[in-house]
Amino acid sequence: MKKLYILYIALFSLSGLAAQIDRSVQPSPGPAPEIQLDEPQSFTLKNGMTVMVVENHKLPRVSVTLNIDNPPIFEGDLAGANNLLGSMLGKGSTNIAKNDFEEEVDFMGASLSFGSSGAFAASLSRYFPRVLELMADAALNPNFLNEEFEKEKEKLIEGIKANEKSVPAAARRVENLITYGANHPYGEYTKIETVSKLSLEDVKKYYASNYNPKNAYLVIIGDVDFKTVKKQVTKLFKGWKGDAPSAYAFEPAKNSSELDIHFTEMNNAAQSEVSVAFTNPIKKTHPDYFPMLLGNRILGGGGEARLFLNLREDKSYTYGSYSRLRTNKYTRARLRAFASVRSAVTDSAVVELVKELEKVRTEEVTQKELDNAKAKYVGDFVLALEKPQTIARYALSIRTENLPEDFYKTYLQKINAVTVADVLAATKKHIKLDQARIFVTGKGSEVLENLEQVAPFGKPLKVSYYDPYGTPTERPDYSSQLPEGVTSASILENYFNAIGGLDKLKSITSKNEVLQATMQGMQLEVVTKKTNQQQSLLTVSMMGNVVQKQVVNKDKGYTEAQGQHTDLSGVELEDALKDSYIFAEIGLDPSSVKASVADVDGVAAYELAVSATKSFFYDQKTFLKIKISETQEVQGNAITQETLIGDYKAVDGILFPHKTTQSFGPQSIDFITQSIELNGTIDASEFN
Repeated sequence: MKKLYILYIALFSLSGLAAQIDRSVQPSPGPAPEIQLDEPQSFTLKNGMTVMVVENHKLPRVSVTLNIDNPPIFEGDLAGANNLLGSMLGKGSTNIAKNDFEEEVDFMGASLSFGSSGAFAASLSRYFPRVLELMADAALNPNFLNEEFEKEKEKLIEGIKANEKSVPAAARRVENLITYGANHPYGEYTKIETVSKLSLEDVKKYYASNYNPKNAYLVIIGDVDFKTVKKQVTKLFKGWKGDAPSAYAFEPAKNSSELDIHFTEMNNAAQSEVSVAFTNPIKKTHPDYFPMLLGNRILGGGGEARLFLNLREDKSYTYGSYSRLRTNKYTRARLRAFASVRSAVTDSAVVELVKELEKVRTEEVTQKELDNAKAKYVGDFVLALEKPQTIARYALSIRTENLPEDFYKTYLQKINAVTVADVLAATKKHIKLDQARIFVTGKGSEVLENLEQVAPFGKPLKVSYYDPYGTPTERPDYSSQLPEGVTSASILENYFNAIGGLDKLKSITSKNEVLQATMQGMQLEVVTKKTNQQQSLLTVSMMGNVVQKQVVNKDKGYTEAQGQHTDLSGVELEDALKDSYIFAEIGLDPSSVKASVADVDGVAAYELAVSATKSFFYDQKTFLKIKISETQEVQGNAITQETLIGDYKAVDGILFPHKTTQSFGPQSIDFITQSIELNGTIDASEFN
């Protein structure tokens, strides 16, 4: 009671003090905090490898990072060798078998990972000498086995195949190719054709040419002694030999000669990927770097920035819209403003992105916006300094990017020195919309007609057309999208007839279905119960325990997962109510559903866009539903989930699918129907 009383008095006193503060007056920013950065202890081996050590004895842990700072590599006919090298490293060495290697790492509770440009390890300090030894051995004496090569090669090919219908992947691929060119390291992409031709010898040669000590930096952080570490590292790495690869001569990225649109057709797109992008000469040493950094933060640096507030909060076009300024020591920086938007608002999103870019380069940002952006940078910077990794990362950046020695010591001073006028001068100089490209990837039959009318400066923009791999094409022809007489209503009617007839479907009062799947070796069971009164229950159980539950009862509903109860409302409740129908199509209004043709893994299909984020697909021959595509927000990102439907079997004279495959990016799970009961008794209390 005494503690509560003291707390009450303290809060009362603070509230009285707060009442005396005039909050209508913006407080004057204080001086930039003085940054004290400890410099890592360092040394260089005779083979050229630089070692940096940051001693930190607060916890008995050590991490070590090997970074090979090669210039960008154009792989050409060897495209894919870099990926394969990264996946093959770390599978033991010529001195220790893969299984023994992995068992020893697991026994020590360490983490150890490898890539084509380095490696990372972390462990308790008492195990660090052995972990460092294993890391060096696996990196310098790789165990290149043909069996592992064939496995990783097949995985890479399967990954490429899985991305063939990925709209975001196609969007990034085409954007990079057009921005940098096909002969630029940042413009090329890995193809099945090149990967298929690669041999183990190609990977070995790639390793020998690019995995070298001349451009290598070894960074050790944690509970270690510098002198001891120096002896260990020298012993393990002094025999590493190799010359740095020659820098690849490539043309710098070129901007467009005018603001134009580059459209990529993806007929499976549930939404459009939109970006406005251009390059500029900004580097960390450029005098306009800090004003551009803050200008970009105000434009699209997060949930409080202009793009997010406009396209999401105000217009509801997207789950999120942002901008990124990426500097690169080898080529020009790139600034891109982007969003994933509903197909229906693709053209409007383009207009708003251009509008915000034009506004930030022609009008001064407000002092409040600038102060908030500065505060965010200051907070992030100071917070990062609490991590010992930061010291090493900053020291590495200074060395590899030729930065002034005091770059990070004076970082906050430079941030706080930026004025509103500085931001405008920099954005006006470096945001050149007359040289920008607008990239749109989406379903042309739904977006292209309006997109071709976009005229942000009074004149429709030139539109160029591409396939998903950046090959220029003619304008897609959508004149024959739907055969004569085919409408949303006729597709639905044919579907009802195909599975049993509308009258029979309406006679069903309840449905109880049990499905099973295997995920990561564990049994998964899904039970769905639905009535014709818009009541539904879904439970997901794993190893006999319910891990997720959703209940919908006419005009209300909720979800439970991981002990959290969440009531459904707004759009989520509306979608759940639509899904509560025993047959989803019965609840559809044909006049509000847009029909088009589509391709589902080589099968000619009709697509019904039943909402802004969901589509149903029907086989043109059988009219059975074969796919559902739905876009959802997951942690602020738009994720498209595809569900393939098949193996139809009759239950009481009605055809039901008995296999559904849900895909999440490259991963997929098969759900097999175990039982379906129609018109059974369902306890109404289950929907409470």
